[in-house]
Amino acid sequence: MSYEMLILGLMTLFLIFSWLPVSLAKYQAYGASCLISSRDTGNLPPLPEWGQRAVRAHDNLRENYPGFAVAVLLLAFSGGFTRYTAAAALVFLVARLVHMPAYIIGIPWLRTLSWLAGFAATIYLLAMALAVLV
Repeated sequence: MSYEMLILGLMTLFLIFSWLPVSLAKYQAYGASCLISSRDTGNLPPLPEWGQRAVRAHDNLRENYPGFAVAVLLLAFSGGFTRYTAAAALVFLVARLVHMPAYIIGIPWLRTLSWLAGFAATIYLLAMALAVLV
């Protein structure tokens, strides 16, 4: 298996478990009954600030993952993996692993830099995939 596909698998695992901070915030704010309910939000107070940031960090990951996944899969199907695409995939992984805690803790400069690094890595991977396909 290629390095990029391994990183795609690791990112998928991270995505699958990225709901945990949101659930922890809901548990702390509303109790266990909220987690096993239909999650109607009509009378619930807002989550604490860190919990609201956790929701936004989770949403951001869900928005940025598909572009990365498509780029890696296009490269896999076209045989376009290089040492540079492996490095870009690693940059994406590290950036996203930094982004979520930076967002939840509330470190705006680190959140922004890590988002930019992940976005740049995705754009690079997509450009390389399209270059191979054209």
